[in-house]
Amino acid sequence: MKFKVLDLFSGAGGMSEGFLQAGFSVPYASDRSQQAAETYINRHKQLGFDLKYYCGDVEELANESILYNFLDKNFNQIDVICGGPPCQGFSLAGKRNPNDNRNKLVKSYIKILSQVKPKYFVMENVLGILSAKFVEYEGLQNNYKNSKVIDVLLAEFDSIGYSNIQIKMLDASDYGVPQKRNRVIFLGTRNDINIKVFHPKPTVKNKISAQEAIDDLSEIENGSTIYEYNKPINTDYQKKSREGRTLTKDCTLLTSEILSNHQTSVHTELVRERFSLLKSGEKLHSLLNRLSTEDYKRFKTKKQNCKKIIADQPSPTVLTLPDDLVHYSKNRILTVREMARLQSFDDSFEFLGKRTTGGGLRKNETPQYTLVGNAVPPLLAKAIASQIMEALKKLEE
Repeated sequence: MKFKVLDLFSGAGGMSEGFLQAGFSVPYASDRSQQAAETYINRHKQLGFDLKYYCGDVEELANESILYNFLDKNFNQIDVICGGPPCQGFSLAGKRNPNDNRNKLVKSYIKILSQVKPKYFVMENVLGILSAKFVEYEGLQNNYKNSKVIDVLLAEFDSIGYSNIQIKMLDASDYGVPQKRNRVIFLGTRNDINIKVFHPKPTVKNKISAQEAIDDLSEIENGSTIYEYNKPINTDYQKKSREGRTLTKDCTLLTSEILSNHQTSVHTELVRERFSLLKSGEKLHSLLNRLSTEDYKRFKTKKQNCKKIIADQPSPTVLTLPDDLVHYSKNRILTVREMARLQSFDDSFEFLGKRTTGGGLRKNETPQYTLVGNAVPPLLAKAIASQIMEALKKLEE
């Protein structure tokens, strides 16, 4: 693992997991979430890898002296920087507030990039970034007004020595992830590097369905927790999830012996009955619209975007709230472990902290469901990382 990665806005570690699977070392990472840090650090301990973690504000980390010390006084040892600056202001699922301060965290990403100057970088974001605008944006070199985010980013990257930028929307389901998840991936090559990095071609012909991914986890009662597998493996995806895809420091697979994060919510009889009425692929608001007036009054709820998964297709996008998806055959929402499976995490990957939390507390806490929903699917990250690994090896020829 001679090629090293700095993982910014790391979250629980989905991007890191993919880079590890592709043969990289990820000795440095950062995120402001304490729960993300605990989960990330625990995963590196599980695998036996060394790690320095900066849990704090990325704007502080971007300070030259702090960054210099964090990276052990040697910027030159970093081959790749990866990360997905928070994107709530860009998201098509959110309010798309052009003045959202979180949009400007990308400036810290670029500032760190300008100091470390890795050969390659990866930046992941939501589709909304392609059409989003900055009302005002103060860059490292210039100030911008009423400018498209993409144009601002390309100009800023160019100003620090990265004019070779590949931008493409990738669907995670094309890379073995059992989930339809579209993300915009920026791949940057430093100007003096003569081998550019390009987006990976799809790695699977037959997409993995939700049922193929999580059916062996389905036998669990309402409001309960289980720690042992109670249903046999019946797909290769399930087998690999249990056996593990990520090698440890000793080059062995970390097989899951104990089933972690597999706890169901306590649903009332009314909620279970409401879920039972959903057709495959249907959202709650569609269900309510087709009910009689009497049944509508009985089953009405404020949460109407909840959708039942279609068993023989990749899952819809896994989001950060537990009640966005309903199991295809069980009248309940998914467990954290089932959501992690749909994201392509190994079963040995344990999510720490609170399982869920109240709305107001989400500003300061990152519960397990949110850690999973915010993550880059490891198999998508692996496909990207493998392209970069191939380029780095060519540079050494």
